[in-house]
Amino acid sequence: MTAFPIPSTAAEALLMRLKVNGVDYLFGNAGTDFAPVIEAFANAALKNLPVPEPLVMPHECAAIGMAHGYYLATGRPQAAMVHVNVGLANSVMGLINMASDNVPLFMMAGRTPLTEHKRTGARMTPIQYGQEMRDQTGLIRDVVKWDYELRYPEQVADLVDRGMAIAKSAPMGPVYLGLPREPLAESWPDGRAINTAIQAIPTQPAPDPAAISQAAEWLDRAHHPLIICQRGDPEGQLSQVLSDLAANHAIPVVENFSVQNILPSAHPMQSGFDTGTWLGDADIVLAIDTEVPWIQRDQSPGTDAKVIHLGVDPLFTRMPARSYQSDLAITSDPVTGIEALAAAMTGARNLERFNTIREKNEARRANARARALKGNGSPMTPAFVAACLSNILSEDGRIFNELGAPTPFMDLKGPNQAISNPYSGGLGWGLPAALGASLANPRRLNIACVGDGSYIFSNPVACHQIAEAHDLPVLIIVMNNGIWNAVRRAARNVYPEGNANKMNVMPLTSLQPMPDFCRITEASRGYAERVETGDDLPGALDRALNVIQIEKRHALLELKVVVTD
Repeated sequence: MTAFPIPSTAAEALLMRLKVNGVDYLFGNAGTDFAPVIEAFANAALKNLPVPEPLVMPHECAAIGMAHGYYLATGRPQAAMVHVNVGLANSVMGLINMASDNVPLFMMAGRTPLTEHKRTGARMTPIQYGQEMRDQTGLIRDVVKWDYELRYPEQVADLVDRGMAIAKSAPMGPVYLGLPREPLAESWPDGRAINTAIQAIPTQPAPDPAAISQAAEWLDRAHHPLIICQRGDPEGQLSQVLSDLAANHAIPVVENFSVQNILPSAHPMQSGFDTGTWLGDADIVLAIDTEVPWIQRDQSPGTDAKVIHLGVDPLFTRMPARSYQSDLAITSDPVTGIEALAAAMTGARNLERFNTIREKNEARRANARARALKGNGSPMTPAFVAACLSNILSEDGRIFNELGAPTPFMDLKGPNQAISNPYSGGLGWGLPAALGASLANPRRLNIACVGDGSYIFSNPVACHQIAEAHDLPVLIIVMNNGIWNAVRRAARNVYPEGNANKMNVMPLTSLQPMPDFCRITEASRGYAERVETGDDLPGALDRALNVIQIEKRHALLELKVVVTD
């Protein structure tokens, strides 16, 4: 291991140990508590200390969302730091999203100074009295896997190791370290190395062979097996092993309520994004790392069907209430579990079933394509937008989809091309997540396709500033229907005969008058264009792509779309 210089302060040790743990960037929204960290970065530049690159984040939601997107693009967890309790409060929604999405992050916040005088870092301003809390960590304790507050400078390297190891252990998620100013400013113990070996990450859980044997037997005997899945992995490993298993054994795969798509659209066993009639007909259901395999109010498996859940936490123990049928629950890393299942299954491919499923899926895709292309009027349909985005999406492009274009109408070439907002539903995630993915690889096409309300939630002024400051050439699609349509649909579903459903404009749903989204983009030198008619969208996409690929600037298209049910 390369010999690192010895840090001078705990703040330097913190940054250097984050780097040892593989952290590339510190997404920072700074405040008065950052003084030791800022001095540490300055010293690192002068002394050539190995530390993460600091990135200025003008809003906390952007910081957490970018770290989220960076992980989804790379599989490497990052670090973020915000300003005491107020910054942490602004970060809570992003951390809720990360916890829901099993995304690791080393989260930090300063803490108002502990002391009033005599120590380096003691209180100097009135706000440092006003920001005192008895339990600052209580703001996020329910959504992080581990939390601690630094007490002594010599602890900091060990705490970084422990937090990172816990964040990356299954099931993954964010961790939190509180940082009072005084211990950060104190000296690091003389001669103590900072480049020692990091704490080992626990191995992924492997499945019980007896449980795999039972699952294989059930699936081999099944007449109508069904696989349900919702998320993959940044490397696309689950896509590869699941693709082989499904094809070799003629098992339809439904990506119900998909968070990250797994199979390419053209895979013969990719059976859409709605369990529909598949679930009622199935005699064996395999749910892979699936929090919400179906909505129990609306449908359920057949009376004699058996249901297998496979995942690192097949009971999803973070959820207080979750009561899906479970005849066999297998604790396993999904990739390892599917590999073991494939090795244990002995039945030959049922060619008749394979051909029936393939033909059904081909017909479904053709029908979806035909429906989408009919939506090219003014206003255009979200399905038409989805089809047009598919046409420009290369094999390594990504769409971060937040109440934007519907995935069933996309033609996806591989895994992790359609990434949707987590079930936690913290809106404003899509645009910063796309920025984080672009930071990881600006040469890939990263699209944020968001509803107009989601775009407003994303703190767009901050996000556009980041795109310009860090040369992140993302394509932003804003679906403008002038309404919080998810809220409108919820009211209709709960009260289909209610008075709200009879109104032209439901209370608490209208976003009129709409801001000029194009001018917000132009304020940060981005390219912007408003598209009123579907027929004009392909040309607008070509112009936006030219700006992204040639000029290396970010671009926004504001699309006039219909209100859908």
